[in-house]
Amino acid sequence: VKVWAEKEMRNYRRIYIANIPCPQPILLKAHVLLMEFLGNNGWPSPRLKDANLSSKRLIKAYIQTVLIMRRMYQRCKLVHGDLSE
Repeated sequence: VKVWAEKEMRNYRRIYIANIPCPQPILLKAHVLLMEFLGNNGWPSPRLKDANLSSKRLIKAYIQTVLIMRRMYQRCKLVHGDLSE
């Protein structure tokens, strides 16, 4: 688990430094990765599937996601392995 967390931290740093939207990686201690909280007033931002977006906004969100994945590969040589949630 520790090795996985170390690799995850390196990958998040690469993504963050490349100015690709992601939570800022803050600290890795043993196998615990601390990252920036995404939300408002202590409430987490909704997952895309829970965001209640209009059809037009869903299309925009899809295009934004595809472009982010493309930038992740082009700038960081990383491929996101799971977009199911």
